[in-house]
Amino acid sequence: MAGNGEAVGEVVVGVDGSRTARRALGWAAEAAADRGTGLLVLHAVSMPLVSVPFGRPIRLPPTPEVADRASSLLADAAAEAEAARPRTPVRTRVSASDPAPALIKASEEAGLVVVGSRGLGGAGSLFLGSVSIRVAAHARCPVVVVPPGEGRRRGRPRVAVGVDGSPGSAAALRFALEEAARTGAGLTAVYAWEPHRPADPFLLGADLDEEERRNLESRADKLVRRMLDEAGDERTGDVPVRVLVVRDQPAHALLEAGAEADMIVVGSRGRGGFRGLLLGSVGQAVLHHAPVPVAVVHGHADGLAS
Repeated sequence: MAGNGEAVGEVVVGVDGSRTARRALGWAAEAAADRGTGLLVLHAVSMPLVSVPFGRPIRLPPTPEVADRASSLLADAAAEAEAARPRTPVRTRVSASDPAPALIKASEEAGLVVVGSRGLGGAGSLFLGSVSIRVAAHARCPVVVVPPGEGRRRGRPRVAVGVDGSPGSAAALRFALEEAARTGAGLTAVYAWEPHRPADPFLLGADLDEEERRNLESRADKLVRRMLDEAGDERTGDVPVRVLVVRDQPAHALLEAGAEADMIVVGSRGRGGFRGLLLGSVGQAVLHHAPVPVAVVHGHADGLAS
């Protein structure tokens, strides 16, 4: 039932009445049910800011017409979520702010934020609006960006995650393992290496012979399996895991591995990322081109894993 009480750790989803937002709403309702948490459906009405003498600008409150439209939109969204998952508590919120700041603020107490992407068509690519990019980059909890398209694929679900030894990828791996355990999915952990990437922890030179290549891939495989051991616990012990070490650009390798997955998980910034760049090039590339939901998970350390 939709309500007004406060809750911590719930799933937050942004809605605006679009088809893509409805897809995100359905995904978020399933995620809340899987996690056993409540669902907060949020609509931001983007009221203008006005200057005031000797103070910061203030945001105008919604007009009665805007408030009525927002109330109707949220009532319809809450009813849709409740119909899909009747036992999941649903509440709603109208924000006078713009969508991205409203969702980022809500992420401070959320367990997960879900937003829709904007489909542009053509070769399965996606053009993401500024809301998706900003929320994925700045939210204080994991963010899932849901593209237009169909729901879960047939057969056993699968989660694909990029791993590179960085704190961001360690956080992504923990999230991916928990997601796989919750949904009964298998996990594909992808480590991609490029000969010309100086930040690669196992780089032996631009020109590798067969023995050097096998040695590099063996060491990468051991790194990923060590990270899996560190990330796992009793809840994730039964998740079937495939480790994939490939010579490829990381974003391309992850998109290839995730082509038949139900979710792709990336860290917000991996090895070689610039300090202060909250959403790295791999994360942005995957967000723009993945045909399935993408989870962006922020690490809590700035250094590299040893």
